[in-house]
Amino acid sequence: MGWVDSHCHLNFDQLEPLSLVPKMMAANCEAVLVPATELTLFADVIALKKQYPDLVYFALGLHPYFLQCHKLSHLEQLETHIQQYQPNALGEFGLDFMLKNNDQEQQFLYLREQIKIANRYKLPLVIHCRKAHDQLASELKKLNFTHGGFIHGFSGSVQQAKRYLDMGFVLGLGGALTYERALAMKKMVAALPDDGFTLETDSPDMPPSFAQGEVNTPLNVPKIAEYVADIRKQSQQQVINQTTRNFYRTLKINKEG
Repeated sequence: MGWVDSHCHLNFDQLEPLSLVPKMMAANCEAVLVPATELTLFADVIALKKQYPDLVYFALGLHPYFLQCHKLSHLEQLETHIQQYQPNALGEFGLDFMLKNNDQEQQFLYLREQIKIANRYKLPLVIHCRKAHDQLASELKKLNFTHGGFIHGFSGSVQQAKRYLDMGFVLGLGGALTYERALAMKKMVAALPDDGFTLETDSPDMPPSFAQGEVNTPLNVPKIAEYVADIRKQSQQQVINQTTRNFYRTLKINKEG
């Protein structure tokens, strides 16, 4: 079974997919999930799916980083794109209380409306969350969201992890856990059930410790799997097999093996 990057921005110019994708395939990459973060990027992500239909899964959403770019009409256009292009998930979106221009009222508005859209189309979510896990979990419960998804770049506590798992989510583990200082995160990773997480890079952002100063790419997933395997006292292939199965299950895709 090949490995999967459950969160990467392969549409970004830094990654040069034309030269990168053949290297990924040669390295046994089975799939990637590419989320859009604002309306102007929807077309790029959709084009990438058309170019690499067997490799790329995609999501469409409105990210809190780009709150200044979003308009309420973009929510209607998001729904239109979902109807027309049938993405695998809704996202990347969420809450970020670490932003300098932190308009929480607007963040909550876009969060709630996108959860409602996902509910209508029974889509899993790709969620970005910083310093707002309690608020996010509360909103998901209030809106009776039951279609699961990915909590991207998760580095929270064991208790926060359990709450998301109980709601049907998996946790995206990436470069942050490769740093020596990430002791609490490693404790959390060790405590997760086998069906509770996926591997991701968030490339080209969030480089792992072994790739500082380089462009982060999905090619770093197998080495991240080694770190996870070491923490969990499992083999690298066990971790890859588990996370690939978790990826497809979360996207409601039936894959044999």
